[in-house]
Amino acid sequence: MTGRVTARPSGAGPLAEISGLTLGPAAGGPPVLHDVCLSVPRGQVLGVVGRSGSGKSSLAYSLLGHVRPGLEVRGGTVRVAGLDPFDGADARRLRGRVVSFLGQDPASSLNPALRIGTQIAEAVRLRSPVKGGAGIRARVGELLMSVRLPDDRAFQRRLPRQLSGGQAQRVALALALAGRPSLLVLDEPTSGLDPVLADGMRGLLAEVLSEGDRAALLVSHAPAWIASVADDVIRLDGGRIVAGGVPGASPPASPSVRSPAGGPRSTAPRVTAAAPAAVGHLFVRGLHAAHGRVSALHDVSLTVPAGSCTALVGPSGSGKTTLARCLAGLHPPARGSVEWRDERARRGRGAPVQLVAQDARGALNPRESVGDALMRPLRGVRGRSVREASCESVRLVGLVGLGAEVLARRPGELSGGQRQRVALARTLAAEPRVLVCDEITSALDPETASGVLDLLDSLRRATGLTVVMVTHDLAAAAARADQVLVLDAGRVVEAGPADRVLVTPEHPVTRELLAREGGPALAVPEQRR
Repeated sequence: MTGRVTARPSGAGPLAEISGLTLGPAAGGPPVLHDVCLSVPRGQVLGVVGRSGSGKSSLAYSLLGHVRPGLEVRGGTVRVAGLDPFDGADARRLRGRVVSFLGQDPASSLNPALRIGTQIAEAVRLRSPVKGGAGIRARVGELLMSVRLPDDRAFQRRLPRQLSGGQAQRVALALALAGRPSLLVLDEPTSGLDPVLADGMRGLLAEVLSEGDRAALLVSHAPAWIASVADDVIRLDGGRIVAGGVPGASPPASPSVRSPAGGPRSTAPRVTAAAPAAVGHLFVRGLHAAHGRVSALHDVSLTVPAGSCTALVGPSGSGKTTLARCLAGLHPPARGSVEWRDERARRGRGAPVQLVAQDARGALNPRESVGDALMRPLRGVRGRSVREASCESVRLVGLVGLGAEVLARRPGELSGGQRQRVALARTLAAEPRVLVCDEITSALDPETASGVLDLLDSLRRATGLTVVMVTHDLAAAAARADQVLVLDAGRVVEAGPADRVLVTPEHPVTRELLAREGGPALAVPEQRR
């Protein structure tokens, strides 16, 4: 279906219109978007859903007059407030003032060398009519409070690396709102948020959109959430609009959640090697960590058996990512210890602990092809020959559900979901014994996320791989994890087997997270009860 899709009438003309838009590789090949037509009326929210790689982000970028490297516009028109975002002069009038964009990699929009308050103040100065130091400072505080962040001087002096993924997401939203834009383009705005904050984003968007005739185009992998926010929903598949969505209708069950009976079958590749006996443990004792003078972790202790899966959950900013980085040796603890013991470990055999970061764009070298990114750990860590490493690269991208053609591409030529899977493949190339996964499914559609999690389960069974999973998806934690650790304000507030913590929670923080997820208890596979 390629007919025009329009949100419910608002009594005014559309703020944005796309007619017959077709994008494709500049070198030739199948289009990424094919004959797409839609309009976004003022005061309305249009939701866009679809699998990873279906063209959602390319559609969102088109409203800013941007196409990913390697693509070109083959036909069609785009108009925002009557202007052409692909025209240089019109684009300068539109960006930041009429239309603002929040991408699914929020950290990439933040300058790592500038403090948060400075960045927001600069955006206000450039994009809004507010003038004078006092007025700009007041507007910075107003923006921070509007996205549910502290407006005090201590927070404004933080650097991006001192923020959690959810905090970075909201700071990026504050930057997008600095110029009071008429059209917000949001690509996966809840990917870094826990269920409480994701639910709060619904109210936040309602407040933001209540200002005048502001409209939004909202891309998301969460069908239930987007149905509760959007006035209309369209679905992309292979670059085409294949169906519209009806807000409020029951979305299909997420394949990433396994029911006790087994749930939907995954099409992810299976690892068929015989599972060895799990050996070794990861020990964390009395861990304290800080970002500058700001304490992030307080006396955290846990033991992770080899071959098991441990889920770290908690509100955004609770210290989950800091703990993950400490486990991988990327953040030095102030006190305490992290130790991995493996009686089979041999010198030169892989890298014992590896982190798959939440920000896949920031983790990949933008100038390096996917093939080169995989060759480095295969050659440098595992000592493979060029021929062996080339063959293994093809196997690894296939293992995470990608074709061999991505090996020649750079990160900027991939969708967010594809980048996330490349980051996972590169980590697996180092043959880790412990895989620390920080929100690795946040940029993936439910079907692809289920496939990636099934892959990790298969690797655990086949190789004794230990997985520590930072996640906001409590349903995935219930279905995959053996034990759950709940963090709040840098402290462990609840810990234990998944079938106890997520079925009969004891701490108020755990109960609130579960309530926002959809109920007081989640389905845990029968074999683990």
